[in-house]
Amino acid sequence: MKLRFIGTGSMSSINNSASYLIDDIIAIDMPNGFCKNVMKMGIKLDSIKDVLITHFHGDHYFDLPFYFFRIMKEEKVTINIYLNKSNRRKVLKLFRMAFPNSVRKLKKYIKINYITKKEFQIGNYKTEKVLVSHGRLKPAFGYIIKNNDIKIGFTGDTSYCDNVEKMASMCDYLICDCRLKIGNNEHMGVDNILDMAKRHSNHKFIPSHMSDSARKKMIEEKIDNIIIPNDGDVIEL
Repeated sequence: MKLRFIGTGSMSSINNSASYLIDDIIAIDMPNGFCKNVMKMGIKLDSIKDVLITHFHGDHYFDLPFYFFRIMKEEKVTINIYLNKSNRRKVLKLFRMAFPNSVRKLKKYIKINYITKKEFQIGNYKTEKVLVSHGRLKPAFGYIIKNNDIKIGFTGDTSYCDNVEKMASMCDYLICDCRLKIGNNEHMGVDNILDMAKRHSNHKFIPSHMSDSARKKMIEEKIDNIIIPNDGDVIEL
């Protein structure tokens, strides 16, 4: 499994908005700037056929219209979007706002499968959707992706909660929200990551969605089982 960091920052950061690719074909979140950043890395957008959305804040799905527009061709393609049922309408609504004269073309050339199951299979990867706690926005999800004996978790945006602890105990690698120095009821902080890394010393923790100040603080800590990624980094698992 190849994990590529398209972005590791929060909206206030100088880094790209948090998003990831698995094997360069499975996207986890598609925030502002995703498409251009992917193309700058030499990856073809039309190779991405599965998109997992953690939650519906703009910095996690606002590039979906540009992705659809870029991959439309004179032959029908099938795209799988993994999300919660209540937000299905937002996908086409956003495209209609971005490209009002291309909605018919979108429906003609792209078939969108909306997958709302808790557990599903993407190629060789067994995937589980995990409910997390992101302040007043409900629902918000993380994902656990399993490949053979390796489990990788993505918390999405979340406070520290029971299901995040569950993911920390289960996953060999956990990509964590680290928006703040001190976590609150919307986002985890450096303090939460340090605590989890200490209690689960055999697991690797990868902070993401970092503000510039949280990144600086995390770098200063120098913890062995914490990996601090930069935009464009690739980890082979």
